[in-house]
Amino acid sequence: MRIDFHTHFYPEKVAAKAIAFVEKLGLKSDSDGTRRGLEESMARSGIDLSVGMPVVTSPENSLSINRFAAANNNGNIRMFGSVHPDEADKLGTLQFIKDSGLYGVKVHPEYQGFDFGEERLFPVWEKCIELNLPVLTHAGADIAYTAPFHSDPERLAAFHRRYPELTFIIAHLGSYQMWDAVERELLGEDVYLDISLAVEELPVERIESMIRRHGADRILLGSDSPWFSQRKPWETVEKMSLSSEEKAAILSGNAERLLALSRA
Repeated sequence: MRIDFHTHFYPEKVAAKAIAFVEKLGLKSDSDGTRRGLEESMARSGIDLSVGMPVVTSPENSLSINRFAAANNNGNIRMFGSVHPDEADKLGTLQFIKDSGLYGVKVHPEYQGFDFGEERLFPVWEKCIELNLPVLTHAGADIAYTAPFHSDPERLAAFHRRYPELTFIIAHLGSYQMWDAVERELLGEDVYLDISLAVEELPVERIESMIRRHGADRILLGSDSPWFSQRKPWETVEKMSLSSEEKAAILSGNAERLLALSRA
């Protein structure tokens, strides 16, 4: 079984706009950005289950985005919800995410304009711990923004030390295009890393070395579909000289454990 733990899709009426926005930045999409497009991608890429990661980009669209996530949390797709740092009732949104059966919370410090060190958000992370909601964050550079970025490995490591009880999932192998700092600050910490984007830029040998240092039991398959192919990440894992047990953990076992954990 293969579980892609980092995917995106959008309502039909906004998918084309989302694709056009990213393609203007020079990134060609791998599907049309809809649920149907994701399922077609899964079929041709050998993916059995995808986890959708919506991002609330303004306080006003929080409810509609989380309702969309809840409505699509079925079949071969599981969904996270999202919360915006400027919402008036952030804790209420987290309770809605839990009550709706969503599997966790996706945040994006660049798109949402926040820093993990902000005290105003401490109650959000404490509530996620209380509700047993994993948090997945974008990490590192983002093509739509310029440095300095809000989610470098140093800040993420400091956040994890403040909230070690939080199930924390860091995208892009710890921080996109900041992998030297990832090796210095995050490898070996009790956090999960997905391999999305890293497989597009790093040699297989370096990814494997980082996985060995971090532990295969805390690595997740991820593609960041529709922006990238869902096939390349698992093919990259299969090329590694990891044991069959380690590969199985990365391809699905760790994700299955996390998805069950959020139901506890």
